[in-house]
Amino acid sequence: MERTITVTGRGSIHVVPDVTRLEITISSRFNTYQDAYEKAKDNFAQIVKILEYNKKPGNLAKTIRMDISDFEKSVTDKYGHHMYYEKNGYELSQRIKIDLGIDNILVNNIVRGIGKFIQDAQIDIGYTVQDPRPHQLKMLERAVKDAREKAEIMASALDCTLSEVKNINYTHEDVHIYSQARNIHSTAEAKVSTAESLDITPEDLAISDDVTVEWVLVNKSPKS
Repeated sequence: MERTITVTGRGSIHVVPDVTRLEITISSRFNTYQDAYEKAKDNFAQIVKILEYNKKPGNLAKTIRMDISDFEKSVTDKYGHHMYYEKNGYELSQRIKIDLGIDNILVNNIVRGIGKFIQDAQIDIGYTVQDPRPHQLKMLERAVKDAREKAEIMASALDCTLSEVKNINYTHEDVHIYSQARNIHSTAEAKVSTAESLDITPEDLAISDDVTVEWVLVNKSPKS
């Protein structure tokens, strides 16, 4: 009967970030759907203007969420006990992403602009990489090597050697290369931001990937 050994290898690397990512979250309530929709358009237009004022193309701004939904408030009795919900206008939930280089002065200028012109905004500042594919391939190579090194040690302990590869199990997933560094909770906080307060030196990003490999085991050749 054929004997096999199955081992999962892990490839880990550290990546130097080259992108500062701003994610702007805006949540507001309005009396009508049209008011909410017009505000969403105005918010995006203001961010485009802020980018262009700082000599960056407006198309760096990407909408990753825009939702307008019914807002319901809780109706209570005279004792404060909840009875039911009733509609009370509309709620806008908007999320916009901007990817920039590693430039604290530029980031600060944009943060301050958002604080000045966008109401009810929160800003997450994080770091990522522009092109994750070379790092993904490097992790995969290391994962396969790690699996083979482990399998060779176990095979040797069993007085066997590795023969051909019988199966490889790898489920590709987009690796999330991102690290959050700072959260600006309000427009008031954004307005008083300074380049010094955003003088963040991003740490290398640690990422990893797994692959499972199955080898056929054969007995070691007897020593003559």
